[in-house]
Amino acid sequence: MDLETLKSLLNITNRKKLYNKILIELEQVKNLDYFNYKIYKTAEGIIPLIKISNNSKLDEIQHVKIFIGAQHNEYNGLFGIIEFFKLLRAGKININKVLRNDQVLYFLPLMNPYGFLNPNKNNKSGYYLKNGTNLNRFWRRAFVPEYIDGMKDLDKLAIPEQVLFVKKMLQKYWDNIKTCIYILDFHETSLFKRFLIELSTNLNLFYKFDHWLKEGIVLNIIKLYNIHYYRKPVFFKSNPSADHTHLNLSEKQFQIVFEKLKDYASRNLRNNRLPFYFCYSKKSRDYCQKLANIIYNKLKQKLWETYFPAFSHSFYDHGCLVRMNDASSRPRVYSMSLESEKHFFNLFEEMQKSKSDPNYFDNKLNLIDISIELTLETIKEMINLF
Repeated sequence: MDLETLKSLLNITNRKKLYNKILIELEQVKNLDYFNYKIYKTAEGIIPLIKISNNSKLDEIQHVKIFIGAQHNEYNGLFGIIEFFKLLRAGKININKVLRNDQVLYFLPLMNPYGFLNPNKNNKSGYYLKNGTNLNRFWRRAFVPEYIDGMKDLDKLAIPEQVLFVKKMLQKYWDNIKTCIYILDFHETSLFKRFLIELSTNLNLFYKFDHWLKEGIVLNIIKLYNIHYYRKPVFFKSNPSADHTHLNLSEKQFQIVFEKLKDYASRNLRNNRLPFYFCYSKKSRDYCQKLANIIYNKLKQKLWETYFPAFSHSFYDHGCLVRMNDASSRPRVYSMSLESEKHFFNLFEEMQKSKSDPNYFDNKLNLIDISIELTLETIKEMINLF
C-alpha cells in the first residue's frame, strides 16, 4: 500500500474519492482475457464483482472458488485482491498457468460500501451495514433455508442484499452437488495481539479463560516449545455451568509456560511480525489446514510463530460464513476465513496515533503490506489447491 492510500483511509472526507479510485482500479481487469467485471448496485453503494473463467460450459465446471473482502472495516482482502489483479495486468502472474479449465473464480473485494464510505463511532469505524447489522451473520439463513437458529442468526431481520446477491450468483453451481464450492472470507482481528499482551502480563494459575483464543495462545506456547504436561485436559471448567476455564498445570509447569509466553510476545512484537490464523468448520477442516500450512511455510519469517496456522471455528455458534457449510446437507462446500491483524479497529484512535507517533506510517505500512502479501499468497495457493 502506498502512503497516499493509507492517509486517505485515515481521512473520512477522502473516503469517497478513494472508493471511486478503487472501483476504477478494479475495472481495469475487464480488458484481460477470461475476466468479466460487473457492478451490483445496492441501497448501500456499488459492489464490484469479478469473474475469471476460460470455460463457459456449466456442466464442465467442477470447482468454484470465491474470495470475499471488506464485509467489515477490514481491508486486507480488498487490497490483497487489488494487488493480485495488478500482478495479472503486469504479466507477473500468467492466468493461463493457474486457471484450470474446470474451475471458475469469483472475487467480491468490497462487500460493505456503506461502512467503507461512512466510518463513524456508532458503527465501529465502518464495521456495520447502514441499518446497524453485521453482514457476516446471515450466510446460513440464505444458503440453508431449513436452518433455524433464532436470534443468533438474526432471523427477525431481512437478509442483506449482498448475501442474497452472492446466493443468486452461486445458485447454478450449488444446484449441482458434484461441483465443489470453496469460499474464503478475509477478516481482521485485534484479539490475538491484545490477548497475547494481556496473558503475558496477567496469566496465573487462577486466571479465568473467557475466550477460546486465550486458550489457543497458551496451547500454542505449550506445543511450540514442546512443554510436557501430565494433567489432562489442559483446560478445565471449575463446574459444568461455568462460562470460563482454568489452566490445569502444576506450578512448575506454569512458570515454564509463563516465561516462554513473555519471551514469545516480546520477540514477535519486537520483530513486527503479523498476527494471523485461518478458521474452519468441520467440513472444511482438511482443506483449510492444508492451505494454512502452505501459506505459513511460505511466509514464516513475517508471521507470528505458531503451531496452529488454522483453528476450528466450532467455538462460537453464530451465523458467520465459516459455519455455513456445516449447517448445510450439501456436500463439497468449504467455507473458511483468514484472520490477520486489524489495522483500523478504532479509526479515530488511529488518526490520533498518526499525528503523535513519528513512526506511525512506517510501522503501519509495514504491517499492512505483510497483510496484503498474506492475502495475495492465499489467493494464489487456494487457486492451485484442490
